[in-house]
Amino acid sequence: MSPKNVLIIGSGTGGILTANVLSKILREKIKAGSLKITLISENNRHYFQPANLDVAFRGADPSRYFREVSSLVKPKIDLIYDRAAFIDLSNRKVKLANIGPVSYDYLVIATGSVAEPEAISGLADASLNFHSSPENALEIWRAINKINSGKILVVIAGVPHKCPPSPNEAAFLLDEYFRKRGIREKVEIKFITPYGRAYPAHGISEVVEELFSERNIEVVTFFNLESVDHRRRKVYSYEGEEHAYDLLISVPPHFGAPVVRSSGIGDRQGWVTTDKNDMTVLDYDDAYAIGDATNIPISKSGVVAHLESSVVAYNIASELYGSGDRYGYNGRINCPMEVGFKKAIFINGTYDSPPRRQVPSMVKYLMKRLFGRFYWNVLSGDFEWMFNLYFGEIKYMLKTRGLTLHEGSREVGKEAETVQEELH
Repeated sequence: MSPKNVLIIGSGTGGILTANVLSKILREKIKAGSLKITLISENNRHYFQPANLDVAFRGADPSRYFREVSSLVKPKIDLIYDRAAFIDLSNRKVKLANIGPVSYDYLVIATGSVAEPEAISGLADASLNFHSSPENALEIWRAINKINSGKILVVIAGVPHKCPPSPNEAAFLLDEYFRKRGIREKVEIKFITPYGRAYPAHGISEVVEELFSERNIEVVTFFNLESVDHRRRKVYSYEGEEHAYDLLISVPPHFGAPVVRSSGIGDRQGWVTTDKNDMTVLDYDDAYAIGDATNIPISKSGVVAHLESSVVAYNIASELYGSGDRYGYNGRINCPMEVGFKKAIFINGTYDSPPRRQVPSMVKYLMKRLFGRFYWNVLSGDFEWMFNLYFGEIKYMLKTRGLTLHEGSREVGKEAETVQEELH
């Protein structure tokens, strides 16, 4: 009898953590040859994406912030470098561009999001951004080093996008950079957003708007970007508003991965319709989606992908052992926002508890920097206990569905007791 296959598409934070956590809690099944975990990675490099801010606004070396994917996954995981071309949920198959069809028993879609400045007329040619790659982030650093005066726009060109606080951080770090150069009074910084305030969450927006006012950063709200005229150096909104610039830094429109769009399993923007509790793909109990790939209206961030991966790993393990337990994700978010000059806040909340106002501090800034240093260790999945202490319980028990059909009653007993120990 061939082993069951848990197939994970995507080697971002969520994909790697899901694979590593599963390989740990299902190690006995893998050792016995009844299970394999397969990770599909389109690239051989994994980047620490939050560092793009340091590259763009502090001139950090991009080469410091990547690792080979093979160095980040457990030895018992089957790692395949290939591109997922089509996902067939009905027949439990994923077509890879080079290898061809791969069958699965469980699927985890961790395909992330893609920044596409080409989606708005003129934006790709006119703007720089730090969301699409470290190399593009470095172009911002080179550009601001040449500026001695002028107008800089930070424009959110589409929502949702990766890391909701990052546009605000960009404005704060620009302010810090030009103040340190002693030319801040010669540089106008304007923050342009489609939202009705400087940050979507009210409590956080109060903090941001007060700091923006202190730092002389102008906020333009309800601006939905329609086009950019790079020759005239102007941005235009659907509302008929326009703003001139000397340097345009954009947060491009984001979409779900091409494979999600081409497979017809996402909405118009390519986000996978996902149950916000147990993370299953709508109408499929053997397919899950996590992180940026989902249509769940919370932060598209590495922390969210991390916490969701834990829920998915435990649900798959519970299914395979036939324990009947089912876990839900409570929507916990924990996004740091630097506000310049070595201070930060953390945007915390759940589905039921929106983020609250915070006081910026150096301690929170140091916590953010420390996490960046610890990130590569976190991906191993060996430090979940520590995050459980920090975040509290992000999983909760859903109403049980009884024994699963995937393994049957013969799996219940000793193995079910084993997984209970792992899960709790």
